[in-house]
Amino acid sequence: MILSVRNGGRVRRFCTASVSLVEKPVEKFVQEGLISNQSSQLRDLINSGNLRVARQVFDKMPQRDIVSWTAIIKGYVTAMNSEEALSLFSAMRVVDPGVSVDTSVLSVTFKACGQSSNIAYGKSLHAYAEKSSLLSSVFVGSALLDMYKRNGKIDESCRVFSEMPFRNTVTWTTIITGLVHANRHKEGLMYFSKMSRLNGLSDDFAFPIALKACAGLRQVKYGKEIHTHVVVRGFGAILWVANSLFTMYTECGEMQEGLRLFESMSERDVGSWTSLITAYSRIGQEENAVKTFLRMRRNTEVLPNEQTFASMFSACASLSRLVWGEQFHGNVFSLGLGDSLSVSNSMMKMYSSCGKLDSASVLFRGMRCRDIISWTTLIGGYSQAGLGEESFEYFSWMRRAGEKPIDFALPSLLSVSGSMAVLEQGRQVHALALYLGLDQNPTIRSSLINMYSKCGSIIEASKVFEETDRADIVSLTAMINGYAEHGKCKEAIDLFEKSLKVGLRPDSVTFISILNACSHSGQLGLGFHYFNLMQEMYKMRPAKEHYGCMVDLLCRAGRLSDAEKMINEMPWKKDDVVWTTLLKACKDKGDIERGSRAAERILELDPTSDTALVTLANTYSSMGKWKEAAIVRKNMNSKGVIKEPGWSSILIKDGVSAFVSGDRRHPQSEDIYSILELLVSVPEARTIRLWNKESFWVYSNL
Repeated sequence: MILSVRNGGRVRRFCTASVSLVEKPVEKFVQEGLISNQSSQLRDLINSGNLRVARQVFDKMPQRDIVSWTAIIKGYVTAMNSEEALSLFSAMRVVDPGVSVDTSVLSVTFKACGQSSNIAYGKSLHAYAEKSSLLSSVFVGSALLDMYKRNGKIDESCRVFSEMPFRNTVTWTTIITGLVHANRHKEGLMYFSKMSRLNGLSDDFAFPIALKACAGLRQVKYGKEIHTHVVVRGFGAILWVANSLFTMYTECGEMQEGLRLFESMSERDVGSWTSLITAYSRIGQEENAVKTFLRMRRNTEVLPNEQTFASMFSACASLSRLVWGEQFHGNVFSLGLGDSLSVSNSMMKMYSSCGKLDSASVLFRGMRCRDIISWTTLIGGYSQAGLGEESFEYFSWMRRAGEKPIDFALPSLLSVSGSMAVLEQGRQVHALALYLGLDQNPTIRSSLINMYSKCGSIIEASKVFEETDRADIVSLTAMINGYAEHGKCKEAIDLFEKSLKVGLRPDSVTFISILNACSHSGQLGLGFHYFNLMQEMYKMRPAKEHYGCMVDLLCRAGRLSDAEKMINEMPWKKDDVVWTTLLKACKDKGDIERGSRAAERILELDPTSDTALVTLANTYSSMGKWKEAAIVRKNMNSKGVIKEPGWSSILIKDGVSAFVSGDRRHPQSEDIYSILELLVSVPEARTIRLWNKESFWVYSNL
């Protein structure tokens, strides 16, 4: 039989299957005499995965009842072919008008609407259900509620829920799940609390989603109360409940409590192990994450999945352990997970973070399918490496491939535009953001401010900031940092003070920016005021970056003894950055003894540091200690340390030309050096404009 049905403005003809699975001839089933009743035969064919054969049987049935229609529609929903399922429901109303719609077929059809995001069709069915009184069924109500939830219409779900005359465990769990997935954790817990007061309703599926809400709110106290109910109800040994408890504790910062729970679990699956690996990575213990993975592989028969490997590659990227990442790459292919999109994306991120962009590119080009994350990961990798040309090439390729840029790709391009000081390309990205309606996205807005600031256009950066619809702390921080870098420290401090008055809460990065502004302007007292403010009022523990700002502030003020004392008393591991700051200040102030100590600390961390050795040698030379300077330079030669030459670049038309000190590889080097010699020979022309890698337009005396 051939049916023609209009559905959603299109005429659909169907007499053959839309889904091709394992085929078996109809005659074989008939000959074997396995099923006599056609409706039962239809259900058995669908349950065994023979949807195509089931459709042939269905089309040849001389008469169909509601059971047959429900079975075939449900079959297509199970096969994820919701469009065909909806067409069949429409056909049922036309071809068999005598068949009455019941709660079962309506519930299945609501599921098809949710699956296909066909809200318009779902709303028409909603109206029909209300008119026909079928909505009073708890099954229909639950299916309708789930349809709205799947498509982000959580307020509609809540309205349907409130109007339901009867509710069961599935209904309650569905509405709680919808609220939690919409990040409305507090409301989700309120519904769970109401559900818990109804005896016997909370089950082993409701508890995990409630624990997820506790984790989202970082409410470990309420999570512990739910843990008690889990134990009392006897659900503690159920694996997915135990996994949810572990995740709740670790995401709430209770790692030790989570570890005790993990070790007490009688059974662990890949979700359990992956949760522990992810928890270690979240708190910066990536090496423990790797050890956990090895423990899982050596001591259990549990096999890692896509999420496990994604966590492992993230850990390797954070540790910059390329060798480990390459070994895990081999594991991925041995387990047949090489085609997993999430795994491939995380591998690309690992290779990019470890500086192996060629490997990331080869992996990218070999992928059978790519998503927007694939593109943005590679573009971001080239951007972070300062390879602007490659970043823009891949971005152009992405656009030609039809991928629409999202808020992850554009910040990378703006970042590389700023680092290379290519203002015109940055403006083009800005224009694209405006065209796509992404200019008010907080991440892109702050990236625009950073780009314009680094390209020397603080006026345009300020204009972007002032045109924001709603002030946010990220954009504010970018603007403060821009003002500080341009020497407009008063504007930076005024903006920070104004933000405090309007109630914006600064974060740790904001304090780094304002401390930098104080350092550039030499306001030592104000710097200490803000340093204390972040601890006393905002309860933030200063990171090593904040201490670095304070050390720089003290050094600029000439208080080298206090700077050295602060470094030694830092609660963080001392890195070469703070010691280098002190060393350079000692050179400027002629403090050889303190400078020697600072250089020793740097060389303990990096024995081949050219900055430490060159600065120390220059310090000795400036004080007339030629013997000591010669010893340092001899030490440099013995270690093979060569000072990295300085370089500058200039944008001419569409190309960036870079010039390295002493380099003659430029195709026009002879002409360039001839002009330089001419400039040096003419006294009036000895001052020219140069573009330096680490600063804005500066004037340099040849």
